[in-house]
Amino acid sequence: MTEERSPRDRWAVSPRGPLALVNAQRVDHPQTVWPVPGSWAPAVGGLTVTAAAEDGVLVDGVPVDGSVLVAGDDAVVPSTVAFPDGFAGTVAGHTLRVWDPASEAIARFGRIDRFPRSSAWVAPGRFRPAADVVGLEARGTVLDAAGDPLVVAGTIATRVGGVETELLAVRSAPFGGSARLQLIVQDGTAALPEDDAESSYSMGRFLFVADPGQPSDVELDWNELVLPPCAFSYQYACPIPPPENRTTVRITAGERHPLDRDGAVFH
Repeated sequence: MTEERSPRDRWAVSPRGPLALVNAQRVDHPQTVWPVPGSWAPAVGGLTVTAAAEDGVLVDGVPVDGSVLVAGDDAVVPSTVAFPDGFAGTVAGHTLRVWDPASEAIARFGRIDRFPRSSAWVAPGRFRPAADVVGLEARGTVLDAAGDPLVVAGTIATRVGGVETELLAVRSAPFGGSARLQLIVQDGTAALPEDDAESSYSMGRFLFVADPGQPSDVELDWNELVLPPCAFSYQYACPIPPPENRTTVRITAGERHPLDRDGAVFH
C-alpha cells in the first residue's frame, strides 16, 4: 500500500510544482527554447511565439499559425500555453518556463525529509514595519539571486535558540486572501554535510508569518520552515538570505531536504 503524500509532497510533484519545471529560459532576442517548438521573442507584456499549425502550439486553447502574443503571469489574464507530449508553458517577465508533468525528476522524487515537530521551536516575536526602523525604509528591497527585488516589510525581533535576534522580513504574495511576511533564513544546519542528521538545504529555507500590517506581536513556528523551489530544481534561482537572517544557531525544525526514492538528497 502506497503511503499518502503530504500536501507539500503533492505540491512538489504537481504539474506546476518545482519538479515539473524543466527549463526557464530568458528570451532577449528571437530564439528557440528547449524542448518545445516555435520561435520566441520578447514583447511588451510577455513574449511572442511564431509557429506553424503543424507544430501543435496552443495559446489560450487556440492553435498558433503565425505570431501570437503570450501574456505574462503579471497580466490581468495570463496566457495558457500547451505543447505536444503534455508540455506546458508560462511566461514570467521575458522568461519562458516549460513544465513537464511527466518529468524525470517527478518520477525520481520520494518525499521531503523533515525534522520532528517540537513545541520548543514555537516562539513569540515583535514585528516593526520598515517605516518604524531607522534606516530600513531607505533600503527598500533585497535582491534575490535572479536580481529581482523583494520589498522589505520590516523586522521581527525574537529569540532563536536562546539568542536575541532581529530578522529582516520581506513582503510575500498573499496566501488564502491574507497578507504574509517572508523570512529567508540560513541557520547552522545549512553548513552541515548532507548526510548529517541535523543538516538542511545549504542555501537556506523560508518561514512565512501572517502580516499584521502594523507594529504587533507575532508567532514564529519554526516547524513550518519550508524549502525554497531551488532545492528541487536548478531551474530556479535561490533568494540570498540577507546578512541579518544568517545565524550559526541550528534550527532543527521544519523541512530538511528533498529525497529521491532511494532516500538520497536530490541535489
